[in-house]
Amino acid sequence: MANRKSALLDNWLGLLCKMIPGSSQAVLLQEPGAEADSVIRWPAGCELYEETISTARLAASQNKQVTTTLSSAPGSDETTEMVIALPLSKTEDLGASLAVLVRIKPSQQSVVTQILHWGEDWLELLIQGRQPQTQATDAVPENVSTKPLRTARWRLVVLGLAILSGITAFTPGTYRVTANANIEGKVQRAVVAPFDGYIAAAYARAGETVAAGDVIAELDIEELRLQQQRHSAEKSEHDRQYRKALAARDQTQAHIFKSQMQQAEAQLDLIEKKIRRAGLKSTLDGIIISGDLSRSLGAPVATGDILFEVAPLDQYRLIIHVDEKQVAEVDQGMTGMLSLKALPDGKMPFTVQKVSPVYEAEADGIAYRVEAQLAEHHAALRPGMEGVAKIEIGRRSLLWIYSHELLDLIRLWAWRWLP
Repeated sequence: MANRKSALLDNWLGLLCKMIPGSSQAVLLQEPGAEADSVIRWPAGCELYEETISTARLAASQNKQVTTTLSSAPGSDETTEMVIALPLSKTEDLGASLAVLVRIKPSQQSVVTQILHWGEDWLELLIQGRQPQTQATDAVPENVSTKPLRTARWRLVVLGLAILSGITAFTPGTYRVTANANIEGKVQRAVVAPFDGYIAAAYARAGETVAAGDVIAELDIEELRLQQQRHSAEKSEHDRQYRKALAARDQTQAHIFKSQMQQAEAQLDLIEKKIRRAGLKSTLDGIIISGDLSRSLGAPVATGDILFEVAPLDQYRLIIHVDEKQVAEVDQGMTGMLSLKALPDGKMPFTVQKVSPVYEAEADGIAYRVEAQLAEHHAALRPGMEGVAKIEIGRRSLLWIYSHELLDLIRLWAWRWLP
């Protein structure tokens, strides 16, 4: 019986101290004059401060709450180390006192005191709830109702939830908006088809690094060579006719042949430009992020078709897809951390640069594009990498952080269905 009672008190003291923010040790005196070696302490086996034991004895002897300050705080925003003790008067068979060593702000002292009082009520319910279990099962008549025991257990559950709600309501935390993100090149250049033609050769594909001016593919120019020869012959013929008209002093025909000769020259210039542009070149140093023509040799392309996209290796921007329910809380200048699938061990800081009105329809709703700038460059970064970003919004209570989404759903449901 004594062992069960001692184990009960050990468990109760451990759970209570874990609910108190800033607690470092606690002691439970079952008798005011108990020696330090015989008291119940938390953490188990820790070396208790003399101030913790003396404050607990003083609270038991005076039968009132006693607070001992161990270090003073220069301002209201600084934490203070103190011992808070109170007698456990509601449980007659204990005649005990409880003392907890905490480091908190002075404004949080009332919260800790309230948790200690809740713990006293909780201890009373625990002891009442265990008394029927200490009796032999065959000694309980079948017609005896177990309703008081069930009621005590429900009261314990409700009290535990109330304590948890109270702790989370007064404990602040950092509220973060979590969203999927991906890396994009800060500058992206497209390599397009300059004219209608066919793929003749491919020298690079997506994933390979290229330098500015490198030829990454070529279009077939055989047809252009034929057109060049035809227009060259036409130009020679118009030139001959032009000279013949001049010799005959036929100004009208000379003017016509001269215009036709100039038209042929323009066609030749256009063909020369197409031939020079048949070699598709990268316009910057970077990596090819899309495009692979190695398996499309001989395939036709039309003017303006995007064949490759090139992005620099040292200039990136972070695109965060923020859910429509949270985008109103995100603003320019906010900071956060990024974890990529390719680099899960490292966390990269970033700063929000722009909240774009552009949105994308996803499977679970609407997501808005938020552009951010990474604080530092990582050599392993590549365009297209995906991960999870957390944007720091501000300080909120833990109760609000974990319950506001459910409350928003309830409000929306009520607005939809209530008259």
